[in-house]
Amino acid sequence: MRTTTDVEFRCGIVGRPGDEQVASVRRCLRERGVDPVHLDLSKFPARTALSLRDGVPWSPKPAGFARVRTWYVRSMPLPLPFFPGGGGRGADAGESGPQAAVERDRELRVAYAAGRERRSFGFSFLAALDRDGARLVNSPGTFAQHFLKLEQLRALRDAGVPVPSTLASNDPDAVLEFARELDGPIVYKPLAGGALCRRITAEDLRPERLRLLASAPVLFQEEIPGTDIRVYVVADEVAASYRIVSDRIDYRGAETAVLPTVLTPAEHDACRAAARACTMTFTGIDIRRRSDGGFALLECNPSPMFAAIERRTGADPVSRALADLLTHRRQPDTA
Repeated sequence: MRTTTDVEFRCGIVGRPGDEQVASVRRCLRERGVDPVHLDLSKFPARTALSLRDGVPWSPKPAGFARVRTWYVRSMPLPLPFFPGGGGRGADAGESGPQAAVERDRELRVAYAAGRERRSFGFSFLAALDRDGARLVNSPGTFAQHFLKLEQLRALRDAGVPVPSTLASNDPDAVLEFARELDGPIVYKPLAGGALCRRITAEDLRPERLRLLASAPVLFQEEIPGTDIRVYVVADEVAASYRIVSDRIDYRGAETAVLPTVLTPAEHDACRAAARACTMTFTGIDIRRRSDGGFALLECNPSPMFAAIERRTGADPVSRALADLLTHRRQPDTA
């Protein structure tokens, strides 16, 4: 893909142009005199032409992506869920007739198959850029952690990072035993994301509620009381940390205040260790700080949002740290 004469430095952004994070990083790059290449995979294949030739990103145009050395990957195609099918028994069968339901089911299957092909190619294209020597922030493999929370927790635990006691199960007896052993507040949330974290109530532990586990397993965790802290690590360094004020167990969308805060040495070291354990050059980390000074790390996000916080606080340390990384002014620790 590259030639020895290709010495011009360029960087790129993978994501939607209207995304706030994309816009903020692009602004910081342009302040540095760099106009990034933009790859919007949501436009593929209708309005973006991409090719892999023998596993290498390829273009008949002289430049193509050959000169892009570093990419900020804001968004990428993620796996589609299993197609539920319909077998011609759609909800509209009674209204439009069985033949209309069969046709609708066929259209859904065609659309699903096309989406699966787009996602397969998009993931493979970014992985090929990574293999070809470009630095991706972050690499495609880290995005799978959105859906593999248990594997991420295992990696953090193995790295010595404090995390909440956790149970994932579809077994009502196991949930009841977990609740008895903890003898304290418990929260539950999806294993693959997509919904808010909630606190378990006595009603949730009744047999009729626990029988719902027959449909899907759930992730249960001890609730860590204390203060919500959001930390951003870029290239093995803490770029920013904020205290989130909210009256909700899951603060997303319910923040009443966002205030810069200073991490303790133990929190600082744990966040750096967590980013390394999750192999993330850039990550947004959620921790809970107890009143006694202890803490637990809840999650590392491979593509966190930060623009709203920066707009709210009037400073843009994360955007600038990413721009420095993309222009090689900030180097990740390779030790």
